Amino acid sequence: MEKGERKNVYKVYNKIGRWFAENRYADAVEQAYLNDILKNLPPDAKVLDVGCGDGKPILEYFIKHNIDVLGVDASEQMIGLAKNNFPVTRFLLKDMRKLNLNEKYDVIIAWHSFFHLPADDQPDMFRIFKQHLKPNGILLFTSGTERGEVWGINDGENLFHASLNTTEYQNLLQSNQFEVLKHKVNDPDCGGANVWMAQYKP
Repeated sequence: MEKGERKNVYKVYNKIGRWFAENRYADAVEQAYLNDILKNLPPDAKVLDVGCGDGKPILEYFIKHNIDVLGVDASEQMIGLAKNNFPVTRFLLKDMRKLNLNEKYDVIIAWHSFFHLPADDQPDMFRIFKQHLKPNGILLFTSGTERGEVWGINDGENLFHASLNTTEYQNLLQSNQFEVLKHKVNDPDCGGANVWMAQYKP
């Protein structure tokens, strides 16, 4: 029996976006990783936040440090919230699987967004990430640790997550010319997230 929206999870966020924004954890658990990235950014750096949601806290972090950031999300409700939160920041309503921007970035972040894609859609995202990164650019994303699907209830709606296994991610990164800088499994200082930080080395 179908549990809910599997292919286009952003449609669920169109229903629960406001609730999600109000109930998202308040602690900046990602900050240690963001601080690492910030230390190595050039003065004119550009950051792409893929699956930016309402912009808090990741996009907000870079704005506070005067970094040029573009927020992308496929949910109209989330983009609307983000524009209200950060009216002078650039946002794009777009499915990350269809990204084809004529820009390259120093950093791409897909934090707690990439894992909403079905497993079959995830491998090609590494080509898209590569396409939008400058040489030596940084990719930061979260994933699961084993191949499979997980459903969670958010505001009464089924929310889909999928993952490949760790070896598959390592192979995808390597075949797309990424070097893994950090990989923390169930990071206790980061809400138990499975975090990847990789550098594009063409």
